[in-house]
Amino acid sequence: MIATFPLQGNTPVSSRDWASFFATNTQRWDKFVRNLELEQIQLNPDFVDSIKTFQLGEQSEGRTLIALATKYAQQHNDPDYLCAIQQFIKEEQRHAYFLAEALQVNDAQPIQKQWTDGLFRKLRKLCGLETMISVLLTAEVIAIAYYSTLAKASTDHQARWLFERILQDEVTHLQFHGEHLSRLRSGPWSIRWALHRAFVAMVATLVWIEHRHVLKHQFSSIIQLLKRCDTLLVNLV
Repeated sequence: MIATFPLQGNTPVSSRDWASFFATNTQRWDKFVRNLELEQIQLNPDFVDSIKTFQLGEQSEGRTLIALATKYAQQHNDPDYLCAIQQFIKEEQRHAYFLAEALQVNDAQPIQKQWTDGLFRKLRKLCGLETMISVLLTAEVIAIAYYSTLAKASTDHQARWLFERILQDEVTHLQFHGEHLSRLRSGPWSIRWALHRAFVAMVATLVWIEHRHVLKHQFSSIIQLLKRCDTLLVNLV
């Protein structure tokens, strides 16, 4: 079951609500970890190299994002947004940690560099907060497609459980960043949203080329993947 943040109607969720949600989610993770037999995880061998790339993508100190969020929080008198961003970064780091542990249990070492990850990191540093959130939102769209595939295709129960738990976080991250991006943009169907859809399609195509041996377990073609990613983005607007 994919959990989302409990919205009430169309009422936007405040930064304070998100900070509170992330804090509560940390407690949920603590409970999850107590029941996860991490040392018993068996990853599908064909998935290992692909997981290495996504593990690297989850791993970031987030210094640029924190700097931009700090500036935004000061300008808009919204300190809770900075708190929520810091907790979001910790959640991504948590994903990276447990994916790294799962890799090592399966005699595979995490990688330190990969070209698509390097490209994303450069893009996140190009401009201001809106560009940063746009890139992060794109990554969340891809992550939802990817981790839902891993959860569906993994033959080991513990691995499937871990991927499902990460997927739950990615769904809420998508909503968190989507709400904030909507506030930063002038309208629901502005030219910036249209360009964002094109960017998501481009990134999804690159991901398909590199990870289709995994993604094909859920998406029979690149067209299906592109439709899924576009739907996730459009539903935010």
